[in-house]
Amino acid sequence: MGVTVSAKKFSRLFSAGVWVVCLVSVRNSQAAADVEFNEQFLYNTGSPVELSRFARGNPVLPGTYPVTLQLNNVPKMTGDVTFLENGTPVATPCLTLRQLMQLGIQTDDLLPALEAENSAEPLEQRCLDLTRYYSTAQLIYDPSAQVLDVSLPQIYVLQQPAGYIDPALWDYGIPAAMLSYDLNAYQSVNENDRSESAYAGLRFGGNLGAWRFRARGNLDWDSDSGTDYDSHDIYLQRDIPSLKAQFLVGDAYTRGDTFGAVSLRGIRLYNDDRMQPRGLSSFTPVVRGVARTNAKVTVMQDGNKVYETTVPPGAFEITDLSTASYGQDLDVTVEEADGSKNSFSIPCASVTQMLRPGASRWDIGLGQYNGDDLSARPWVMIANGYYGFNNTFTGYAGVEYLDIGYASGLLGVAMNTRFGAIAFDVTHSYLRDPEVADETLQGQSYRLSYNKTLSSTDTSFNFAAYRFSTEHYMTLSDAASLHGDTEVNGDYNQYQRMKNQIQLNISQPVRINDTDYGSLYLTGSWEDYWGVKDEPTSQFSAGYSNSFRWGSYSISVQRTYDELGVKDDSVYLNLTLPLENFSPSGKAPGGFSTLNAGMTLNRDGSSNASLSANGNSEDNRFNYSVSTSYNRTDEQSLADISGYGTYNSAYGPLSASASVSDEADRQYSLSYSGGMVLHGDGLTLAPAGINDNETLALVHASGAEGAGVASMGRINSDGYAVNTGLSAYRENTIALDIGTLTRDVEIKNTSTLAIPAGGAVVKVNFETNDERSVLLALTRTDRGFIPLAADVLLNGRSVGVVGQAGQAFVRGIPDSGVLQVAWGSGADQRCRVNYQLSAATPVVAGSLSLGEQPCVMETKSAREAGHTATAK
Repeated sequence: MGVTVSAKKFSRLFSAGVWVVCLVSVRNSQAAADVEFNEQFLYNTGSPVELSRFARGNPVLPGTYPVTLQLNNVPKMTGDVTFLENGTPVATPCLTLRQLMQLGIQTDDLLPALEAENSAEPLEQRCLDLTRYYSTAQLIYDPSAQVLDVSLPQIYVLQQPAGYIDPALWDYGIPAAMLSYDLNAYQSVNENDRSESAYAGLRFGGNLGAWRFRARGNLDWDSDSGTDYDSHDIYLQRDIPSLKAQFLVGDAYTRGDTFGAVSLRGIRLYNDDRMQPRGLSSFTPVVRGVARTNAKVTVMQDGNKVYETTVPPGAFEITDLSTASYGQDLDVTVEEADGSKNSFSIPCASVTQMLRPGASRWDIGLGQYNGDDLSARPWVMIANGYYGFNNTFTGYAGVEYLDIGYASGLLGVAMNTRFGAIAFDVTHSYLRDPEVADETLQGQSYRLSYNKTLSSTDTSFNFAAYRFSTEHYMTLSDAASLHGDTEVNGDYNQYQRMKNQIQLNISQPVRINDTDYGSLYLTGSWEDYWGVKDEPTSQFSAGYSNSFRWGSYSISVQRTYDELGVKDDSVYLNLTLPLENFSPSGKAPGGFSTLNAGMTLNRDGSSNASLSANGNSEDNRFNYSVSTSYNRTDEQSLADISGYGTYNSAYGPLSASASVSDEADRQYSLSYSGGMVLHGDGLTLAPAGINDNETLALVHASGAEGAGVASMGRINSDGYAVNTGLSAYRENTIALDIGTLTRDVEIKNTSTLAIPAGGAVVKVNFETNDERSVLLALTRTDRGFIPLAADVLLNGRSVGVVGQAGQAFVRGIPDSGVLQVAWGSGADQRCRVNYQLSAATPVVAGSLSLGEQPCVMETKSAREAGHTATAK
């Protein structure tokens, strides 16, 4: 097995400002690849260099080390790898069958050979010699970064969609308990009243294996009514990897894309789109074609290249395409090896119901209906599913049931056409409940959705929808609310129900001769109801926004009609000015970065004008704003000034606000958000609140107090920090910022990969050495040079290495003793240093500095003299 190790270690042996150029030649060998360093290319101020012991890479002792495993230079996973003794300074890394499978290596042809071997060791734990099964395999280990790269031809690599993560790599983390809190205290004082209140939003959680427990509630207090606690959700959940789904017991909400979202207390089983490769959970057409030769396939959208690949002769299929936008067609070009081209277009428009071919989405729930303010809790069953048949059609259906005599069924189809994406569905409801009506109530609801971007004008109909419900149509929530409602008294027509609903969103960029002049938008909604005599309600708004040399501005108008038919018109104006644009130095003056001005004018004559200045510190830990506003109505006018500030600490953001008006009204508030994780080694505070489905990393770097984690986290005195906001079922890079270290510590690697399951608390360990460090300037007593890369040993254990011009950096040595410096096995290739540390030893760049130290050569007479002195 060929093993090559990088020479990064040598770059750390040279002083600042000295550049190293290495000429490396690799000689293929069945046992190991020898590496030769041409010493003439090493500039070292005259010091000789002894690199023969690095001929087979950086020395790696046998043992088990945590490493990041790569496949063809692509990081795949982190884990422990055992290095076996092979008679050379570089131990051989040993990979197991399970690790090969986790890396995505083709092992089908390997299994029969392994099963035929007579070995008592379990198959998945057996150490494999890759060159025996993959003749061109090569392992490249970089001990400085703790990265092991497995190099294999693509024929041995499993072909998976981009972003695919094998479920075997999902890390369910460690047993842990979590508590998250959002705290707020508020006080307002005016001439006639004084009001005080406090709020605590609490979220509790616990993980054990794949199971996750979560609960949520609010604790409220005010000076008038006292304290009240309201419990919201309590549930137990776990992954079902084989179904790419979640199983939940307790309080849950079903999805609202088929029927409206329904709250129930019971069980729920639903697919989890996060478990799919990134991009495959949303609709994108499959690109199919035929190539005559080894052809290049290019996919363009709106003039932008979104995909390119090379395909062999024959039919091809691209299933992992991720588009830049929806509503615009895909332009596909197949360029053959002879230069000929074939082009065609594929419609690409989507509504929320659309799925890519072969994809599915489903949700099943069973339990008690958990709606608010109900006198009865009927049993409910809900099921719905979607399936993408091809690039054009997605079918979907659903059923709902309440044990009070209610049932409904839905059937729909979504289509991707050249005229846009269209979805149409019909829902039929049935209600036989004597408490609601003497007759059986049946009705239908029709829904139409549309989405399209016109390529010629870039006009985007982001969402247009229309729904009509017949008079006797009832939703599940309608039926549950009507059941047992004494105010209805058998006349369900007293109950307000949706009749018509229209929604529209249109956006239009303004572009003339390839010059952008901002964008326009138009939104509107209109609703009317059965069972009420009120007027329809509606809301319409239009706006324009643009930027100019000094900033940006926007203007919008809005008209609304309430249920009484009363019309209200408003005009909004906003101006944003980055203050750095007005500073000759290019820096924001006075600590403020942005100035915002706004004005609102209403039809009734009232108006509001506001001005605010916002800023933040360079490290973004402090954010603050100062604002003033003026409100005028027919009855009064009121001016106020306010301030708001947030400090993003390593243990959560702390915010404070205060305001005062010209009528002496005052307001004060104090807010704090954060969380904590209880684990086997103690309690660690988080730099932000922890959501119900938050995925966390518990970072451990012993002795690395102060090192940064993510944006605001810090390693605490126990060596722990919490990294929030990880992406579940995805590769996450966990990194340490050593620029904020408060202690002298060596961190072996500053980044690693984690692939957590949803809601998991994964433990990420960084190897450190927090023993004190010492700098020595070594000088041989025979006036010779100590070669570069010589080892510094204490009782036979390596504690450091010699760098440029005899400068040695060592760690973990006692206050006094004898160090041995060795650059070979001969007696003339060793010397000894007697050293003594004291309280007066100076500190340079965080390390103790002993200055010049004589290194006595271990000649025969010197060794004999040492033995004699020891005897005396």
